[in-house]
Amino acid sequence: MQADLSKVAIVPKSIAKTRLMPLSLLGLAALSLTPAQAVNSSIEQVTIYQGLASVTRALPTNGSGEQTLIFSCLSPYIDKDSLSVQAANGVNVGEVSIETLSGEQAAQCQYQGDTKVQTQQNTLADITAELEAANLAKAYLQNLTKVTQISTDGTLANNARDLETQAASINKRILDIQQRQARAQDALNQLMVGSATSTYNSVTQVSVRTASRTPSSVKLHYQVRGAGWQPTYQAHLNTTTEQLNITASAIIAQQTGENWLNVPLTLSSVNPNQNTTGRLPTVERLSLYEEDEGRRSKFAAPAMMDVEATPIVVSARDSYGGISAPDMAPLPSFTVSSQNKNGITEYKLPQRVSIPSDGRHVRTVIDEQSGSSKLWIRSTPSVEAAGYWYASAPFLTPAWVDGSLQLYRDDNYIGQSRYSYQTLKEQGIGFGIDPNTIVRQIADEDKQGDRGAFNRMQTLTKTQAYQFTNQHNRNIRLQVLGSEPVSRDDNLKVTITHTPPVTERDWNDNKGMVAWEFDLPSKQSKVIQSTSQVSYPASKKLAIN
Repeated sequence: MQADLSKVAIVPKSIAKTRLMPLSLLGLAALSLTPAQAVNSSIEQVTIYQGLASVTRALPTNGSGEQTLIFSCLSPYIDKDSLSVQAANGVNVGEVSIETLSGEQAAQCQYQGDTKVQTQQNTLADITAELEAANLAKAYLQNLTKVTQISTDGTLANNARDLETQAASINKRILDIQQRQARAQDALNQLMVGSATSTYNSVTQVSVRTASRTPSSVKLHYQVRGAGWQPTYQAHLNTTTEQLNITASAIIAQQTGENWLNVPLTLSSVNPNQNTTGRLPTVERLSLYEEDEGRRSKFAAPAMMDVEATPIVVSARDSYGGISAPDMAPLPSFTVSSQNKNGITEYKLPQRVSIPSDGRHVRTVIDEQSGSSKLWIRSTPSVEAAGYWYASAPFLTPAWVDGSLQLYRDDNYIGQSRYSYQTLKEQGIGFGIDPNTIVRQIADEDKQGDRGAFNRMQTLTKTQAYQFTNQHNRNIRLQVLGSEPVSRDDNLKVTITHTPPVTERDWNDNKGMVAWEFDLPSKQSKVIQSTSQVSYPASKKLAIN
């Protein structure tokens, strides 16, 4: 593009010898003209529960007397009854006004929860500032062309050529910046259209009337729906070293309408949706009624039963260490600190976390425990002819509660289970089927006793036998679970014989369950047999379960 030199006249010597201002300084001058943004409230703390979060924001006071602070662009899902205002000594707090804004006012806030939109807006603002700087540089060159005096030392031609070169360069730069600005605006428009489904038609605004003589700050605390976290666990078992490692992580997500960027975060195990009071006992009120009325009452509609929601709780802590070189600064630690407050566990993250309001999952490790484990193979041959790896975890604590459990055995992912403290503590953690334990049924016989003319009793005899073979190159600890019939009638007699004798009856307080435990040498087999005989009156029929 050719420079506009139609107004170039004669440059005086004093100007001709003057060094032109560098364009980089002009750019800084233009950037300094950008107006400052309005003060937004800062987030001082976020505590996430199940289904909601507690947020604490702060705004400064200028200390010039009476002032109204406005906490704008808050979530439309704020629990208005939970709002509270805290101020330091010396700050008087007056009335608090809560408004719901919609339309154009809400549109100004609707994309602040979208980090992609925010990033593109910042990019567009940088390009606009660069364009303003270039236009300012062009205006500076144009002012140099308005000189009317004549140069007497023959420098006119040289200065004219310098001006022409710089003018052509700045015009080309302006054109390039304008094209980049158009592309950035198109990209922003596309992002905003694509984000239309995740925006909100309304926002909440809270105004707080204050008075103070010295600068201070005012905090706004509230609860908001649309946030939550849940625990997830990974268990790694090494069957050679018998080491077990369990890592607890938290998966956090929120769609409150607020964008939480670089905020202090605490996770709480409490479930605010649970009952807060115990139920009273039911009092039976007795009365008599006629037999016909009682017969009619059988056809009355049953009353609806109350269903209580099961509380969902969460889990525990972690440490990442870093050994730094002697001459280097130590690496930041992400060790999560946990605190038990009379049954409520809080996990405080040491680092600030960004959680956009778009439903994305943010995952962080909150605990890790490891130690020696006891291993065994468990088989229930009457249900399945197979053996499964099991491991004990002596370091489990009640603070670790229900969540999904990913299982890894010898660095291989073998499946998913459920983390439940009580169940895992009693039964151990299952780590999948063991193909080197062969289970085979070798006997399954049922015999019914003859019912003769003078026979008042009849018998049912059942015999089951299973063979277990260890194909490992080492000894294994084998646990076999079985069952024996339980009589619920005094006229029904049960006689049971186990070979070899069982190690435990009523296994884990389960009546009728039995267990054998023994070491099985490598490449060897063992047979377990159970015989049960049930006797009952011939005039009766046997009901099972």
